[in-house]
Amino acid sequence: MTDLLLCSNNQLLTRSLYGMLRDEGYGVETAEHPSLAVQMVLKKTYAALIIDSEPFGLTVDDAIKIIRTIVPDMLVIFIGYDKIGSDALSIESPLDLDEFKRTLNGLHTLKYTH
Repeated sequence: MTDLLLCSNNQLLTRSLYGMLRDEGYGVETAEHPSLAVQMVLKKTYAALIIDSEPFGLTVDDAIKIIRTIVPDMLVIFIGYDKIGSDALSIESPLDLDEFKRTLNGLHTLKYTH
């Protein structure tokens, strides 16, 4: 099973993605804030971090930078209205769940390269 970390303060997005990801066979853990996502990455290895753009607590850019320092090869998928300054894979919001599913099904072929 591939473990993913879903970080969002948007309960609707979390519920939508969580169920779909579980149905696709992924192990999913959630964090409501980027600072919690950073703590979780320190304790466990995830295949990918899925994080959205809603502003709360630690900024998404800062969280991604910290996580990249800790786990440089971890795939980060950013869900948002605008692209961010980091090199995360960006998926535009509102989210097309079928497109997102196809992206995750190709997860084993996606690898972070600097």
